[in-house]
Parts: sequence; structure tokens; C-alpha cells
Amino acid sequence: MRRIIIIFLLLISFIRFSLFAQVVLSGYTFDNIENKKLSGVKIQLEGTLLGAVSNQDGFFKISKIPKGKYNVIVTLSGYEILKENILLQTDTIINFSLKLKEVSKPEVVVTAARRLQSYQDVPLSITTIERDFFKGKNYFEIKDYVNFVSGLNVNSDNISIRGSSGFQFGSGSRVALLLDGFPFLSGDIGEANINIFPPEIVSRIEIVKGSGSALYGSSAMGGVVNLVTIEPEKNLSTNIQISSGIYTSPKYDEWKYTDKIRTKNNVAVTINSNGSLGKLLLSGQYLNDESYRKFNRSNRLNLFGKYIIPINNGKRISLFGFANYIHSDDGTFWGGAFKATVPPENYNLLRRINRNRFALGLDFLSPIGVNSFYQVKTSLYRTNFESNLPKNDINYRQSTSYSNFNEFQITHHLFENSIVTSGVTVINNWVNSFQYGNRKQNIVSAFTQGEFTAFNLIKVTGGIRTDYDVSDSSDNFFEISPRLGLTYESEKKIILRTSLGKGFRVATISERFASIRYSGFTIEPNPELSPEKSWNFEMGTSFERKLLGHTIFFDASVFYARYENLIEPQFDTNAATPTIRFRNIAKSEIKGIDLSLRLRPFHLFETVLSLTYLDPIDLNTKDILKFRPHLYTIASLNFTFKDLAISLLYKYVSKIVKVEEQLRFILTDYSVRVPTHLVDLNLSYNLSSTGLPIEATFTIQNLLDYYYVDLVGNLGPTRLITLGLKYNFEK
Repeated sequence: MRRIIIIFLLLISFIRFSLFAQVVLSGYTFDNIENKKLSGVKIQLEGTLLGAVSNQDGFFKISKIPKGKYNVIVTLSGYEILKENILLQTDTIINFSLKLKEVSKPEVVVTAARRLQSYQDVPLSITTIERDFFKGKNYFEIKDYVNFVSGLNVNSDNISIRGSSGFQFGSGSRVALLLDGFPFLSGDIGEANINIFPPEIVSRIEIVKGSGSALYGSSAMGGVVNLVTIEPEKNLSTNIQISSGIYTSPKYDEWKYTDKIRTKNNVAVTINSNGSLGKLLLSGQYLNDESYRKFNRSNRLNLFGKYIIPINNGKRISLFGFANYIHSDDGTFWGGAFKATVPPENYNLLRRINRNRFALGLDFLSPIGVNSFYQVKTSLYRTNFESNLPKNDINYRQSTSYSNFNEFQITHHLFENSIVTSGVTVINNWVNSFQYGNRKQNIVSAFTQGEFTAFNLIKVTGGIRTDYDVSDSSDNFFEISPRLGLTYESEKKIILRTSLGKGFRVATISERFASIRYSGFTIEPNPELSPEKSWNFEMGTSFERKLLGHTIFFDASVFYARYENLIEPQFDTNAATPTIRFRNIAKSEIKGIDLSLRLRPFHLFETVLSLTYLDPIDLNTKDILKFRPHLYTIASLNFTFKDLAISLLYKYVSKIVKVEEQLRFILTDYSVRVPTHLVDLNLSYNLSSTGLPIEATFTIQNLLDYYYVDLVGNLGPTRLITLGLKYNFEK
């Protein structure tokens, strides 16, 4: 039946392509104030592969467009998005005049619907971190950038959105991590490590808050983080970054374990090229961290490459690969609140662990006719970790996993105001592990989503996904995940949105089969784990207004998520030694609100204020869910004057109310927890006006040197002061 539907869509496409003549859209792009021509402007016909980038003279040309009505999206970093509805019957010349942004509001996204669309058409809450936010900051890791998104936390590489995850011992992410739409969750523990990629390759980060299972399947139950990589537009660009930082000495004598200055150093090189043979992006990063804690050192190497090859008739192939190597101390919990920077007594300080990750991927994109396209993706992701202990040591750990991702997707304009996106996904996981054994997991999925616009005001989105999981020594399962969304835009540009969707997550191989002795406790297998399920509902609004002569952008939403069979680590109180098994919690719920305000009170200043409030409840005990805070607050102030940029960022997370009480058997001062207050200061000065293509940066992370608990029994990062130089050459 599905083949018949696909063939039918293909026939419609080719019939439309043959019946309608083709026209050309061309013109120039300008700044609306200075009337200067703008280069690098992207002009795209929404829902198609047709588009162009304006050249140095501001000129663009899009050929082979079938007659019809189109939404044209015009974008350039630092300028307001321009979206116009254009009827093309003959060759058309049109000029686009762009307005400088007054506030840095979201513009276009690709994650919510698996295609480029305007932010105001998305029925879910979505936050974007644009490349402009990266500028002037001396952060070494991607998690430092997403750390200032309200409602999102990254603890020990575990991503949590709106309290979807608690303390998971590194297993089973409830947030899908994507790179250009490719999932990157390890095949054994389902780890979503956002720091395995160099920050310099990222053009934009899109964060979907709420279940994305209807499009992205398992692990998208709590949301999606998609890293969109740079697509080179200039002939040649080389960026070299050298940075060095020091951790300041602790305030308390009990925490001063060394008189040596502890450093964190970073070197990164990125090359972009756009030539006749294609577009090339290469990046390498080396990071050495001596840490603010004893026995927490690490060395990291990140390598990434992407090559985009254009083919005739709008087709293109994208090839990518990356490698990540980490050699680190095999760290553990602290020795107690009075020994927060040192491990417990008698801990083996010779323990090390090596981690490496490799990936190769291919993305083939091709038009069907002109106004529709299909996409084929395939990738192989290998992860490995191994400690340096002998195999007969009870603390020895090793696991090698492979995750093979394959997907076919077709996006088609059935009618003038409707778009249908459908696809099939196959994921194969293989694991060879000392702790988990030799395991296999296969997930086959099919999805479809339709979007229909009525009266140019209301957009209806409906979709469904089916997933079939086959895992070793566990029951198979079949899951159906529907989704429905509505957006409405009034004449006064007030946008209302609502969505309802089902989410799920299948237990990872590690959660089912882990048999680990680590840091004084044992994790035992539970192959009978059932998949997690959830229903997510949201209502929200956003608008842009003038207030006292200044533009503000406001976004607000209320949300509710109800979970069944939530997989959480639970202590077995009847065991002779501290023992943990992952178990299904019958029912729980998380409800709350999201508020965000962006404004520019003065020409040189921009400020962002956001708040997320959560009420996470275990419906069995009527108590708060463990390891979840109630409140997140984010505030930022950005000042720009000519070549000088200053930003002040603040993050508050309320104290975690409830933790696992059984941790007292294995962890000293397990219950110590305080609210989080983080202040980061960033200063940068661009010397390009003097003829030197250099930017100098100065950053203080945790400016106030505030001490907090990042995870249970782990002191959060203390003050880090860094200096950096960025050299950028363009041709």
C-alpha cells in the first residue's frame, strides 16, 4: 500500500512538471536603510529545493521554476526574515529590501517539520541559537552555549529539556541529538554527547521543547537538539582559534589540593571552501583540561569534515565524517562536601578511560519534478570506551557499539497550500561489551506528516509514526505516535499555537543488560523493561510589538506531559550490597510554563529574559520526581559598539527538592544541594578595522566563583578565566 502511495505522488509530481512551463525569478537584495547591495542573502522557495544566494553585487537568479504561487523566504544573518507570497506566471524581476534586526528573535527552522519553514508556522516551542550568539565568546564546548537556554540542562553530557531526564547514570537520553538531521545516540547506552563536535562547525542550534517522537521516534520523547552545520558560501575562509584559561584557587583551604595552576587550553582550525567542485568544511579541535578537581583531567581531539557535491538538475550529495578521541581520568564522585575537589579515600588514582567515536554519513537530495524532492540518508556511528584496568578487576569496563541509520524521505506539494512529508527509517544497533554482552537491536519506522494552510491564517499540522523494535532477549514492541498541531496568525501578527503528541522511548541495551560494579555500587540487568510512553500538550503565543518606542518580542507557553513506564534507576533495598536496577515507574507528570522576552531598550543594548517553571510529580507517591528542579531563569545583556562586544549571561536553577535517599550507602554528603547561580562575562574586540583579521576575546565563566552541585556528589565547574585570539582569513 505504501509503495502505491509513493508511486502516486511521483506520478502527480511528473504530471505537474510536464504540464506547467518554467519561469525565472531574479533580482537584487538591499539594506533598507543605507540602500546598499547585500551579498550572501539566501532566497528560497518554501517547501522546494529551489533557491539562490546573492553574489557580491547583491544579484540572485533562480531558474526552472514551474508557474504557480510560492512563499519566498529571504534570510541574512543580522537582518529580519522577509517572507513574501509571489505569483509567478512569467519571468519575474523583484528586489528584496532587508531590515536590520531590532531583536534577535528566531526566524527559520528545519527541525520541527524536517524541512525549512518559518518560525511562526511551528506549533511547538522551539529555541534557536544563531551563529551570532557564538561570536565574541570564548567557549570551548557546545554545551556552554546551550547552557543558557531556559528549561535545558546539560549534566555530565546528559541533556534534559523541561525535566524530561533526571539522574540516569549516563544511560538512555530522552532528548534526540541530531547533526543535520542525522541521529547521534550511541548504540549501547543511548548517550547523547553534544561535545563530540567542534563548536566552529555549527551554524545554528535548534532546540524543540516537547515530544518529537512523531517525526524522530525513540529518544525524542523529551525534545530534540539539532546542530545545523555551516554551508560554505565564500571561496575560501580559514579560522584559527587559540585560547588558554586558568581555574582560580578555591576559597576554602579544605579544597586546595595543589599549588599548581590548573589550565584549560584549546586550539581549533576551521576551513571553508566553495568552489566549482563543491563545498568543503573541515575542522579540527584539541582541548586539554587539567580540571578544577583532582583526578578529573582529560584530553580531547575532535575532527570533522563535510563535502557537498552539486549534481545536475538540482541534485546534490553531502558526505561527512568525524572522529572524537578522549583520554581522561576515570573520575568518580567527590570525597564529601569538605573534600569536594578530591575523590574518596583509597580510590585508585591510576585508573584511566579511553573513549573514541567515529562516524561516516551520506545524504543524497534530489528534486522530483521541481516543487518536490526526496532525500536518502545513511550513516554508521561507532563508539568505544575501555578502562585501563585488567579484565579480572571488578571495576573494568568496556563496550563497543555500532549504530547504522538509514532513511528515505519524500516532501511533496500535493496542492497549493499543502505539504506532505513521509519517510521510512531503519536503525540497526550492534553491541560487543564486557558489561552488556553481545547484543542486537533493530528499529523499523515509518512516518508521515501533512501541513495545510487555510485562509492564509491557520496552519494545521497532523502526523503519525509507527515503530517496531526487535531486541535480543527482550519482548518486541510496536508503537504508534500521532501528532496534531495548529497555528494561527492574526492580522496584528499575534501568533497562537497548540499541539498534542505522543512520545515514547525504548529501553537502551545498557538499561536492559548492564552488569557493572562501579564506585561502590552494582548495576544489575533488567531485560523485562517496557518502553516509556508519554502524551504532551502545549498552548502558546508569540508576538512582536513596540513599547515606549522600542521593539519587544514575547513568547509564552503552558505545557503538560504525562508519562507511563518512565525508566528510572532504582535501588534494591533488599540486596546485601548497594544495588541499582532500571525499573519502570508506573505514572508521572510534568506541567509548567515557559516565558521569554527579548527587547532592545537602547540602540547598543539587547536583553533577553526567560523563565521555565516545572511541577514534576510521581503519581504513585504523590511526591516530586527525583533530581528535578522547579525553576529555571535565564537573563542576558548584550552590548555592541563598533568593534567592541560585551555580554553578561546569568542562569538560575532552583535547588533540586528530592534525590535518591539510598545513595547514602555509597556516597558521602549525597544530600548536599543548593540553587545554581551562574554568571558569565564575555568581552571581544575585532581588529579588522585596523587591517588585522583578528578578534581578541576575554571570558570569565562562573564570574562570582559560585559553588554548586552539578550532579549528586559532584562539584560544578568553578571560575575559569580565558584569553583567546581568533584569526579569520577570507578570500
